[in-house]
Amino acid sequence: MKVTTTWLEARKEPKNRPAQRTDYTVDGREGLMVRVFPSGAVSFRFRYSAPGGERRVMVLGEFGKGGLSLADAHEMHAQAQRELAKGLDPLEEREKRRRAAEQARAERAGADTVASLVEQFVHRELRAERWDESRSAWVKTRAEGRKRPDAAGALLGYRAPDAPTARRKKGAKPVPTFLSELGQVKAPELTKRQIIAFLDGIVDRGSPVTANRTYALLKQFFEWAAAKDLIPASPMAGVKPPGGTECPRDRILTAEEIRALWTNLDTADMAEQTRLALKLLLVTGQRRGELTQARWDHFDLDAKLWTIPVELLKSAHSRRDKPEPHVVPLSDLAVTLLRRLKELAGDSPAVLPAHASKRHAKADSEGVLSRAVRQNADHLGIAHWTPHDLRRTAASFMTKLGLPRLHVEKVLNHSTGDIAEVYDRHDYLPGKHAALERWGNHLQAIIEGREQAVVPMVRHG
Repeated sequence: MKVTTTWLEARKEPKNRPAQRTDYTVDGREGLMVRVFPSGAVSFRFRYSAPGGERRVMVLGEFGKGGLSLADAHEMHAQAQRELAKGLDPLEEREKRRRAAEQARAERAGADTVASLVEQFVHRELRAERWDESRSAWVKTRAEGRKRPDAAGALLGYRAPDAPTARRKKGAKPVPTFLSELGQVKAPELTKRQIIAFLDGIVDRGSPVTANRTYALLKQFFEWAAAKDLIPASPMAGVKPPGGTECPRDRILTAEEIRALWTNLDTADMAEQTRLALKLLLVTGQRRGELTQARWDHFDLDAKLWTIPVELLKSAHSRRDKPEPHVVPLSDLAVTLLRRLKELAGDSPAVLPAHASKRHAKADSEGVLSRAVRQNADHLGIAHWTPHDLRRTAASFMTKLGLPRLHVEKVLNHSTGDIAEVYDRHDYLPGKHAALERWGNHLQAIIEGREQAVVPMVRHG
């Protein structure tokens, strides 16, 4: 049976549920089975012969939200096959891992350190997970967690076991984090002075904005720990944002800088998918996190549309009374870049798969793009810019081209903040398409060195 995610989802629908429990063998995956129940539940199993010859069945887990994806099942099957090839019993090896994980967790929980509390915070609060004793693993609950929780955890220096490993340039020194500096301190003994010194250290490294982001996350962390009665009180009381008041950035790349950036990216010391992602930010004008967390089922390249789901949108949009996905028309230039990314991604559902992730279904962290820009600053030859400046640059050029500001705002998915927005439910798709197509053509002209002075369109009538 050729099993796909669409096929698995369809088994949950009442009209497709079997009258009795039914097993299906997955094509090309020896021993991997899908069991479908009359209730609509779907689970994965692995049937194999143990090294001693005994026939055994290992339950991998249930399919769906809070359970396993098809990619997860494929990876677990591949691991079991590797263990069999070494003469090991997959069931016994899984039990060994479960006992080891439980022992390590018990040791961390008993330590009462900052590190143990951060682990609890990331999984329970940010990722909305609970500890499953039977699987000795953190599993998703029905509650909604924070958007991009792994990026927030990384800000504190914590990396979840299933989170992609950040790629660091060879020879680069690790950046001090909250956990590397204070993780082994007993949580109730951590002082305000230690926290302030740590945050001031981030400012002294020349990263005041990062210091403010870390400050905000630490406030949330300690308030959570105090509410859970894990510490007597938050040590953040009275601590001020270390980076001071932030001024909105206004950096816009010039046509000459755009041309230099586009050319120099091709020889920059970064993965090809990272180069393409940076170009796509400029072409589409979308947010960094919306692209790094994108999946291929969000795109219809034939229809030239990218539908960004609500859960990936900025929090302000997802909190609307009736949040809706953001539909982004794709210019020809955007489609060309995406088709190349599809070739690089292979069978991964993620547009930018984290190659350090064993699952290959995990998306890269959004910090990868900023890190690549910083590490290639000299080579790219563009002063004082960040990936987010590409979004501002795209918007500014679209307005310079004479495109209606409202259409540009809709491309960016900005809220206009007036009462008309409450009643105006038009999707503005034609206007967004025209704006991005014209920007794509102008950008192509800039890249090829044949752009002319921008002459705004004159609107008649």
